[in-house]
Amino acid sequence: MVTYIENVLVFTFVMGSIYLLLALGFSLICGVLRIFHLGYAYIFPLTVYGTWMFMSALGWPLIPSIFGMIAVQFIVSIIIYKGMIKKYMTTEDVLLTALLLVALIVEQAANYFYPIQAGVYLETTLAEGTYQFGDAVVPKQLIIGSFIALAMTGAFVFFFLKTKTGMAIRALSQDIYSSKIVGINVEWLYMFTMMLVLLPVIIGMLIVAPVWSLDPGMGWMYMVTAILVAVLGGLGNIKGTILASFLIGFAHAFVCFVLGEPRFMNLSALILVMVILIIRPQGLARSESLW
Repeated sequence: MVTYIENVLVFTFVMGSIYLLLALGFSLICGVLRIFHLGYAYIFPLTVYGTWMFMSALGWPLIPSIFGMIAVQFIVSIIIYKGMIKKYMTTEDVLLTALLLVALIVEQAANYFYPIQAGVYLETTLAEGTYQFGDAVVPKQLIIGSFIALAMTGAFVFFFLKTKTGMAIRALSQDIYSSKIVGINVEWLYMFTMMLVLLPVIIGMLIVAPVWSLDPGMGWMYMVTAILVAVLGGLGNIKGTILASFLIGFAHAFVCFVLGEPRFMNLSALILVMVILIIRPQGLARSESLW
């Protein structure tokens, strides 16, 4: 029994923290832009395979390759905003289809140039080996990544609660028309948010890349987790996203170490979200507010 408890507690913390990084951007896009970003899945493979492209095709070292990938991500996000979101904001069906196509194109391009048998591997390991907490054994990479996730989430909370730009984004998420009246530059804030939400995902993927399996279609699996976290927490609410990440992390840890059925991890999260939404349809927190 003690072994079960130790494993569940440790892996709830670890997986919940990583899920928080992967889902935070999706939740913020939903909260600020008020769109269900079906193209969010493209960010995951583009992070891994974009970095690998600079390393393998151009021969760049790891760090410059990461910065090159980030620059590509920023350019793509601006193109998506100006070419799709801004243009089709009022025609939601067209917008969602266009965003979905972006994710599919990135996946197919990654699969063409770097199929799974290509053996893509990013050397972004921060620490080799494992930590042992009682009977729970966890890769050091994920433990360090968990604390990075919490630190980054704390920075995001501080940004939205204490800075002028963050408070302007919160105002924009609540009422775009009033924001325009008081002189908030809506266009610039939208583009800034599109780039800002990339950072948690990029950092999260670089952390898990040496530990978890990589393939061109991985974006859909991670996006499903991001959607579940965002919906459970209350679309766009950071506080709810934090709570939902650890709840889903607990569900996954419980199924893995108590029930001994890792195959049912996603099913357990789906059931958890469904039950909570039946009781509380708006999610754990108010979806009308970023905090």
